[in-house]
Amino acid sequence: MDAPEHRLPSGTSGLAAGFVAPPVGTGADKVDVSRLVQMLWRQKWLILGLTAVLWLPAVLLINGMTPLYSSSTVVVIDPHPNRVINIPSVSEPMGIYLDTVNTEVEILRSRDLAARVVEALNLGQEPEYAAPTNKPGLFSPLMEEGRTLLTDVTAMLPESLAVLLTPPPRPAAPTGNAQDREADRLTEAFQKNLRISPGVQSRAIRITVEAKDPQLAARAATAVADAYLAIQVEAKRKATQNASEWLQSRLDELRQDMTTTGRAAVEAMRSETGMVKGRDAPLVNEEMSALNGQLAEARTAHANAQARLRQLQSVRPGNPESLTGADIGGDPLITTLRQRQAALNAQLAELRAQYGDRHPALNRPTAELRELNATLATEVDRVVRSLRGEVEQQVAKIQDLSRRLEGLRAESFDTLQADVRLRDLQRQADASDDNYRRAVTRLKETQVLQALEMTPDVRIVSAAAVPGGPVGPGKAVLAGLAAVVCGAIATGVALVRTMRQRGVYSSHQVEALLGLPAVGIVPLLGRAKRSARADDDPYSNTGGGDFAEAVWRLCARLHLVRTGAEPASVKGGEVVMLTSSVSGEGKTTLAVALSAFLADTGRRVVIVDCDTRRPAVHRLLGGVRPPKGLTDLLEGDATLDQVLHIDDRRRVSVIAAGRPVDRPQILLGSKAMLSLLVELAERYDVVVLDTPPVLSVSDALILAPLADRVLYVVRWARTASSLASAGIKQVRQVGGRIGGAVLSMVNAREHANLEYGARPPSGRSYRLRRIA
Repeated sequence: MDAPEHRLPSGTSGLAAGFVAPPVGTGADKVDVSRLVQMLWRQKWLILGLTAVLWLPAVLLINGMTPLYSSSTVVVIDPHPNRVINIPSVSEPMGIYLDTVNTEVEILRSRDLAARVVEALNLGQEPEYAAPTNKPGLFSPLMEEGRTLLTDVTAMLPESLAVLLTPPPRPAAPTGNAQDREADRLTEAFQKNLRISPGVQSRAIRITVEAKDPQLAARAATAVADAYLAIQVEAKRKATQNASEWLQSRLDELRQDMTTTGRAAVEAMRSETGMVKGRDAPLVNEEMSALNGQLAEARTAHANAQARLRQLQSVRPGNPESLTGADIGGDPLITTLRQRQAALNAQLAELRAQYGDRHPALNRPTAELRELNATLATEVDRVVRSLRGEVEQQVAKIQDLSRRLEGLRAESFDTLQADVRLRDLQRQADASDDNYRRAVTRLKETQVLQALEMTPDVRIVSAAAVPGGPVGPGKAVLAGLAAVVCGAIATGVALVRTMRQRGVYSSHQVEALLGLPAVGIVPLLGRAKRSARADDDPYSNTGGGDFAEAVWRLCARLHLVRTGAEPASVKGGEVVMLTSSVSGEGKTTLAVALSAFLADTGRRVVIVDCDTRRPAVHRLLGGVRPPKGLTDLLEGDATLDQVLHIDDRRRVSVIAAGRPVDRPQILLGSKAMLSLLVELAERYDVVVLDTPPVLSVSDALILAPLADRVLYVVRWARTASSLASAGIKQVRQVGGRIGGAVLSMVNAREHANLEYGARPPSGRSYRLRRIA
């Protein structure tokens, strides 16, 4: 179960309204947000007042701030510039890479660019960039004296302590001339007002400058963009100039290299090695290529001739079909004979078909065919002999070509290394010629580029304009933030004050902090109510309302009210002592009210004013101070009947304090006091002792062991728990029997809110009825 919060009453003197007591019990370590908000609402006037006190100076300070104006220009990286002529630049244009925009942003933020803008705008003449005056501070002399004193003191201390207490050395004076220092100061001041913002997933960069003068803000933003473009153009021009100078210096070296390793050196080596070059290759290679061709042709002719020879050797002149497919080399006689042979064979076949094989008509064609076959065989033999001669001739030719080719191969092997060296020299010569031509061409191109106007790789897409209104400081926003901060400070102060409270606020705290049961909670009886009820008894059961109900509840809890259930032998004679830690806690008022209420129920009650230093019982009862009282009785100057007075209105017997004495502790601790209490206990049902505060004097500690029950009165929200604990401890140490604690002077509504978490419901209150 969470412990409730506890709040001071709004009308309590000397304490701020709305204090919340620290939680007590099992829920003390938990935070109840609703009760925290409730506590802050209770202290709303404190929070609002403190917030207003803090906020008004802040508003005045914010209102006196100088407005700031902001102007921006936007540049975009353009990696594809328009070219008048197609000549590659010395410095390559910017590529579209991830780090390109970030690199250009750092260039825009660089100190070099800021220094150029400062010089171009002559910012030293602008009022907001004027050099501050180095006037000594108000506390500078005191600080110098303190530094000197600390130095003198450390000189007399041991070295180990002197090292710890020696003041740090003064910063070194800036070096360089005044003009350079002023330029550095202006550059740093301008960089603080410069904002470079890269675009999100774009090639755009926004340049923003803040200034107190709107015209200056626009001019500065434009100057930054112009200086940035100028830096790019200068970088390109310088790179082109350096390249042109380097190429010019390299031309002589390339020309000399070309002369040393040029074509003349190649031709000289050809002549020296005898490697005469043919049409497409050296002569040896060409000859070998030609011989290879001739050798291939000879081998082909030899193969063809051998094939024809084998075919003709297989021909049988008498068989005309054996000549079919044979290569006769195109001999016209053999061709004619073959045609005649074919015609005769056809004629014989026709005659056999017509007359048969033995007919005389077949004789002549047969004889003619026989002569023809003999002639054809003679001609075939002649062709065979011719082919044999041709084959032998081709073999001889092949052998001759092979010998010549072997000789050329031996010769080419000797010239192979020379050819390798020649080729290497040729490559060097070609490279030298190419380098020289390229250098001359590039030199002419760079000279053309130098003559042209350089263009940067960025372009301005949004020029800076004079701002129409200030961008800062946002006075409304700052005022709102100041209100929030001031409100937080005021809330913190309220919380700190709450945490520092020490009073007792509820029955939970009485039990947890003091270790006593809370036997009663008596509300505050204000002076206005007392004066309004001058004719009515403020301590009677018909007046006082909540106060009367609280006293009646206290009597019931203490079992001081006699009921019908009690046996006849049970009667009065109980001594009840009321005390407190310090004065002003309402114990005397409570003692008088308790006596009056008990007497109103029919009990025999006597109240004894034991506070001889500050007697107040007779004053609260509305009477004059009696001439004799307790001190007179204890000293033997009066009898009990002489000092005992009866209040007719309340039916309460009263013994006043009596005349003041020097040491009342002796009288209160005497046997006469003990005898008095015994006699009073025999005469009355309840004896009420009103004693001084425990922590002020020792009177209450002397009387505590003599009482049957001690009621410890604690003023609500005023008495510190530490004081109450100390007083209770002392009463217990002397043997006092504390029956419980009573919270007095309680604000009923506030206490109900603290004790139960809500205000009591409004409506007609119950009143105590007079007991007949």
